[in-house]
Amino acid sequence: MARGKSKRRKAKSPKEILSIAVSAFVVVLCAVSFVVTYQEQYGRFPTLQELFGQFGLSQQVVTDIPTEVLQEGTSVHFIDVGQADATLILSNGETCLIDAGDLDSSTALLQYLDGMGIKTLDYLVMTHPHADHIGSMDDVLENYSVEQVILPDFSLAPTPTSKIFQRVIDLIGQKQIPTVTAQAGQSYPLGNGELKILAEGVKTDNYNNLSPVIKFQQSDFSVLFTGDAEVEVEKQALEQQVDLKADVFQAGHHGSTTSNSEEFLAKVRPQLTVISCGKDNSYGHPHKEILERLTALGSSIYRTDQQGSIVVYPNKDGLNVWQQKAA
Repeated sequence: MARGKSKRRKAKSPKEILSIAVSAFVVVLCAVSFVVTYQEQYGRFPTLQELFGQFGLSQQVVTDIPTEVLQEGTSVHFIDVGQADATLILSNGETCLIDAGDLDSSTALLQYLDGMGIKTLDYLVMTHPHADHIGSMDDVLENYSVEQVILPDFSLAPTPTSKIFQRVIDLIGQKQIPTVTAQAGQSYPLGNGELKILAEGVKTDNYNNLSPVIKFQQSDFSVLFTGDAEVEVEKQALEQQVDLKADVFQAGHHGSTTSNSEEFLAKVRPQLTVISCGKDNSYGHPHKEILERLTALGSSIYRTDQQGSIVVYPNKDGLNVWQQKAA
């Protein structure tokens, strides 16, 4: 029985070997350059996700939202950025981004915004200067045209000193973007509705409590946002007797017991609550007590750590929800 001839792999020529070596050297050089630049800018080394994202190797964010959702006129997108916050409001062609995730959220956030066809943001809102809310805000400012930035009242707390905060403020100045300090009673037109500042932060050394209470409202739909505002801010809003009732509530401080007091939730009485948090996060968010409070109120609960990005939108049939990870 004749043996078949074994196939030998053709050896690469010296020219091909040199080409591969040069390409590998260039990739390594670019990676080292990125790491050094990143470390100088942010005071830390990039995560693997950020490093891979630099070379287009990160996992793509799926934003296969049904067309009919985006045709309804208004939709609120609670973007899955892990243990962080980033919420996009789309209404009749106008846009608002509330917070911008953490330092390692940039790839996911920008891919989501690009997937939604975002070119311009009418409003960019910073609830407070913690990294899990402004970590990728500099990248947002670099990649999209921003018409106006709404900032918390920094006179109520010591001046933030983090590198990322300073970079955001510097970029706003360099791009000459108009800014306004959030104060109770302010209202900003946004598509079919308006963005209302119901209460500002309180005097504090805890940056969470710089977060204002914000409501997006149109005739048939309302959403309440409180950033990481804790019970002190909630108490102030209650004392000012503002209209806190909302169809949808983004749980304060990722569903922490430092926020979401019984008295506050009783006034909001949301039909639906969205909790932005990371899977198996070290804080234990959302806390069991808050889940029980919301359940007792009859509020349907959605979580980005379980459902991924969540889109809430009204239509003639009422309140509708799209989940990135279908239940």
